[in-house]
Amino acid sequence: MRYLVGFVLAIIGFVGLCLPAFADGAPQRVITVGAPATEIVFALGAGDTVIATDTTSTRPEPVSTLPKVGYMRNLAAEGIIGLKPDLIVGVEKSGPDVVLGELRDLGIPIVILPSLAKMENLPNAISMVGNALGRATAAKDLSDRVQADIAQLHNRKDADRPSIVFLMAVGHGKPMSAGRETTADEIISMIGGINSMAGFDGFKPVSPEIIAADAADYVLVTQSTLEQLGGIDGLQAHPILGLNKAVANGRVLTISASTILGFGPSSATEIRELAAHLGTVKQGS
Repeated sequence: MRYLVGFVLAIIGFVGLCLPAFADGAPQRVITVGAPATEIVFALGAGDTVIATDTTSTRPEPVSTLPKVGYMRNLAAEGIIGLKPDLIVGVEKSGPDVVLGELRDLGIPIVILPSLAKMENLPNAISMVGNALGRATAAKDLSDRVQADIAQLHNRKDADRPSIVFLMAVGHGKPMSAGRETTADEIISMIGGINSMAGFDGFKPVSPEIIAADAADYVLVTQSTLEQLGGIDGLQAHPILGLNKAVANGRVLTISASTILGFGPSSATEIRELAAHLGTVKQGS
């Protein structure tokens, strides 16, 4: 009996030692998949729990030093399992589905966010991540800040709306542009513009002839495209992008590549600042 009592007390002591570590139940080993998912977790103050990200995640700064689990749509279960995550936060179309199924079968919680090609889904995505991380209050504060940025935008009358074309350099292939149902199209609309490539859906390669014929008032490019080409002078010297009239006239707007991949918390501020450049934010903001 004396040994039994001692054993029970030892078990109680061990459980007591463990309780502080698991008291709040908050995940401590998080893998994020997709640039917006990564940004949301860090913006909620949980960056120290992130043990790995996918290759599309490039910000904030600590992300570049973290292990990578592959491209968001081509994940491998083995590498993820080996990292022993207690939560995976992914964007829509993370996968493949068979891999996510394997991970769920092992009891790993997975949160898949709604489409972040639409800014209207961002507050809900922030709330979902906040609940999963045990940071609901921080999520409410962050969502309020995002919505405050968006509230500063206002719609122009059609006659006052500039036409804007999105162009992106893609290695040695044809440049890409953006039609309807894209983040670029949403950005153009939110800053009070009209997408000059709204005749098609999605991101598509465009020919030099189409780029030269485009008569948009402005061109929207990613900051990485501009940096890759050496600034506006390099953009104007590009053998294909330089054919565009807005490029030739130096009427260039920039947005981060991360925001083109999907809307995260800092995207709202970027878009508001872009709108301010075009004079499409509310007076007094």
